Amino acid sequence: MNFVKLSRTVGLLLIAVLAVAVGFVVFQQLAMKPANSVSPSTAVIEPAAPGYIGNSSIYLLSAKPYYGTYHGTAVFMVNVTVRNDYTAQLPPPNIIPQFNGTSVYFILVANLSDKNGVQINSRLYMSQTEPPDYFENFLNSSQTTSLTIYMVTSQRDVSTFTIAFNWLGAAPA
Repeated sequence: MNFVKLSRTVGLLLIAVLAVAVGFVVFQQLAMKPANSVSPSTAVIEPAAPGYIGNSSIYLLSAKPYYGTYHGTAVFMVNVTVRNDYTAQLPPPNIIPQFNGTSVYFILVANLSDKNGVQINSRLYMSQTEPPDYFENFLNSSQTTSLTIYMVTSQRDVSTFTIAFNWLGAAPA
């Protein structure tokens, strides 16, 4: 009789331990969900890439839009690849003598619109832990880079977007 009672107690204890362990694993999986996530967007870039951004000599090779979260914030993000086509004959704006006349610093943003052409309220992602120039890029002449633009917005009806400069010059922002 004592053996049966002991077996039942051990069995119940084992079930309780397993339930707690399974609950802990499920909780850890939910808690470890990445802070950054993406899903494709069908938004169209205007004008279409490839081409120069505005009237600059920064050549947009490609742009791929996504919706998602970045550090837990709802964003519209665009992965872009750009090339610096500034030369000594055609230097970037804001030349300062101590800076190379063909290198360029820039910060890109995306201007978002809905299907009716109405601009969507958004802003460049900024964090309390990152410096204001965190998204500033530097390119030497003929150099290419890929980067991501993060625009804070919870709207998921972006139909078109244009790439523009928040800063562009031969010196840092």
